[in-house]
Amino acid sequence: MTENLPNEIPSEPEDDSQSSGNNLMPEENSDADNSTKISTQFEPTVSEKNVTKPIYHAPWSPSFHGEGSKYFVIRLINAILQVITFNFYYPWAKAEKLNYLYEQTEFAGSRFKFHGTGKEMFIGYLKMLLIVAFIYGGFWWAKGNEWAILGFLILYGGLIVVYPLAIHGTAKYRLSRTSWRGIFFGYRGELGELFAKFFLGILLSFFTLGIYWSWVQVDLRRYVTQHIRFGDTKFDFTGKGNDLFWIKFKYVAFSFVAIVVAMIILIFMGAFGAGISNMLKPDSTDVLSAPSVGIILWLGVIYLFLIVVIGTIALMRQREIFQFYADNTHAWQNEQWHGVRLNMTFIDLLQLSIVNMLLMILTLGIATPFVEIRNLHFMIPRLEIDGTFDPDSLIQTESDYRDAMGEDVGDWLDIDLA
Repeated sequence: MTENLPNEIPSEPEDDSQSSGNNLMPEENSDADNSTKISTQFEPTVSEKNVTKPIYHAPWSPSFHGEGSKYFVIRLINAILQVITFNFYYPWAKAEKLNYLYEQTEFAGSRFKFHGTGKEMFIGYLKMLLIVAFIYGGFWWAKGNEWAILGFLILYGGLIVVYPLAIHGTAKYRLSRTSWRGIFFGYRGELGELFAKFFLGILLSFFTLGIYWSWVQVDLRRYVTQHIRFGDTKFDFTGKGNDLFWIKFKYVAFSFVAIVVAMIILIFMGAFGAGISNMLKPDSTDVLSAPSVGIILWLGVIYLFLIVVIGTIALMRQREIFQFYADNTHAWQNEQWHGVRLNMTFIDLLQLSIVNMLLMILTLGIATPFVEIRNLHFMIPRLEIDGTFDPDSLIQTESDYRDAMGEDVGDWLDIDLA
């Protein structure tokens, strides 16, 4: 490359016929040869030229290393201690659970770590108990005094206030206590802003008979996602409420069609099926006799048909919603956006669900810890982030936060970060 060449480039040696009177000395010939070698030396090779080109990176994908047997022991010991302490051990049990699951999750060769403690969560747990006692105590007090409307307002008004508090508190605490290579996550949202969005969304959902709820969910997801930080990396969510609404509406329609088809088949068999005459006594049409074995079996087939079809529709809906949330999430780093993708097919999810269901049924729920570990082994490796994302350039920017009240309220309302 020319900028790497010496300032003075030696000229070509003159022809002997033209320089017979001015022959170069042997030392000068040697210098010219050396200069030629130097100029050749600074010519980049093919491999050196390619160094400046963008290098393709395969997508980054996290992995999970948890074992069902170890997790089962943790959950079993926690359950025993919760029973002995009348559930007051719950905050410590959750801290141990999260600590194990986070340490078994790996990204770019390093494990995550959860820094939350049972003591921090216990303080939040006590605050949550006070909130629950106030809401339900007020509801039953109003109901006891036959003030049904007031009781309704206390119960549902309390939930409206607590729901954004749970989302905000869960995000604030859980993320601030999570690190990777010593770099902490963080959440910079404001409770007042989140509450305003939620309250307005509730009003619009009420006046639209629940139709607007999909837009509320997307709006809340966008707000929370935009205020999450991973070191100096920020995030965004670009999903639209109408897309989520049509995903839900589509599968509600499918379920309705399945039920209608099952009813039509049932009516048809009731009117024309073989063995239907056995349901009536030969000498009287006023009293029904015991149904035939064939009818009972057919009713069982219809029931199983509904279970299988509606269950399949529910799995298809779940997969598409997961895909919607993942594919519309983006990370901003090094002056560019990096996309997130979820590689999950319906067949994969169906196989996982069937095995999980059999484990739960055959063990009467004892295999729950194994099912949770199976779900994490299934889901986590299927998440990918664009390969241009650079984990090594992350810079610590987030501060500490220790109030775990929202974390426990989020458990009460079944809210979790996903």
